[in-house]
Amino acid sequence: MFEFLELAIAENDPIAVQDAIFDLGLFYTDERLIPDEVSFKVIDLLGQEAMSRSSLAAHLLNHFEFHASCISQRAKDACVRFLQAQGDRFLHVHSQQVVSELRHGSYLR
Repeated sequence: MFEFLELAIAENDPIAVQDAIFDLGLFYTDERLIPDEVSFKVIDLLGQEAMSRSSLAAHLLNHFEFHASCISQRAKDACVRFLQAQGDRFLHVHSQQVVSELRHGSYLR
């Protein structure tokens, strides 16, 4: 499930990362939610040091916007904690924009 996403990150391919994030929304539990492990893996990838400088971080963060209605509150809370602890370290302007949208919008509520 994550091989395509990890390959896209390794190749620094923003289109492929975005496509992979969209595809992660296709995996649902019986409750029509994306499994928490998917969101937790995205958070883990965002926590990598290289992501603080990468424009790809914005695409990973978009997971929490695009799929907000299908993400459990537990996974949303994990994202909130991550953004509180590490959201300010993203240097790319698009990533900063998405962090702000997630912090101030209704996506994670």
